[in-house]
Amino acid sequence: MEQNLKKAMQNSISEVLGTMFYMPLEFDQEETLSESRLLALPDIKASILCFDGPFSGCLVMLVPGELLALMTADFMGEKEVSAMEMEETLKEISNMVAGNTFSNYDCHMEFCLGIPEILQGVHGSHEVFSRKGIFLMVESVDGPLGVWMGLGS
Repeated sequence: MEQNLKKAMQNSISEVLGTMFYMPLEFDQEETLSESRLLALPDIKASILCFDGPFSGCLVMLVPGELLALMTADFMGEKEVSAMEMEETLKEISNMVAGNTFSNYDCHMEFCLGIPEILQGVHGSHEVFSRKGIFLMVESVDGPLGVWMGLGS
């Protein structure tokens, strides 16, 4: 299950970020969340979206602030963006990646997606990362980002 879910996550991230932001991406299948150092970045932004269905859990998008600002500006066609616009963009990316992941994983399974929220206090370790999960490190031309899916309640 985990390998198929990881592959569905990778396809979804490629589709969503490629379509919305025209971002060429490379994936590091071996890197772990703790090795990635994303949680230690001072400007890391994170959103969380919980889900229920045949299995439950949550998806967390981790994007450095500078990269998120670039993505938001490109998406909106603006040069300057506000913190609120960046947060809304991050939540929308989470929603699209989660929905697309489950569609790629098994289009016959039904999942109920929660409302994405900004995850506060991700520096260091956050309790949400204490459960079993799948992590994908994503490298873009403008910098790294990560997607973590925690499984179980």
